[in-house]
Amino acid sequence: MKRFFGWIDRGAEYGVAAIFAAMCLVGLLQVFNRFFLNQSLSWSEEFQIFCHVWIVFLAIPIAYRRGAHLAVDSLKNMILGPRGIRAFDYFVELIWIWFAVSLAYLSWKVSEVAKLQISPGLEIPMNYPYYGMVLGGAYLLLVVLQRIFALSGK
Repeated sequence: MKRFFGWIDRGAEYGVAAIFAAMCLVGLLQVFNRFFLNQSLSWSEEFQIFCHVWIVFLAIPIAYRRGAHLAVDSLKNMILGPRGIRAFDYFVELIWIWFAVSLAYLSWKVSEVAKLQISPGLEIPMNYPYYGMVLGGAYLLLVVLQRIFALSGK
């Protein structure tokens, strides 16, 4: 099971790296077209904005899995005993579950409305950018469940 989660984690990291590379490549292409060919790409800014949305919402669970989100443990460790710390850690994980489920569900609801619109530059349905939020919420839920199982194993 740990190996399966490892594949998902690496896939998400490679996916974010690929999206970032595509975003940078399109940015360079836009600069080249504008300054050397004297023509602007009509879709490049929109593409980069959509990529940024995907990167942000896929990077939230990656950062959380690595422990890179801001946390203040000193106060928790001073006030609570070992059992209190454990209960507090579970409480924090439950809040993250609530956030992940809310993010995935509400983003899905918004994407259902947004599919009725077409983006002006790329001419794709507007629900595609929101799928990054849905996928990020689902992946965050998976990461939080991994962390809860790790807490139970301690």
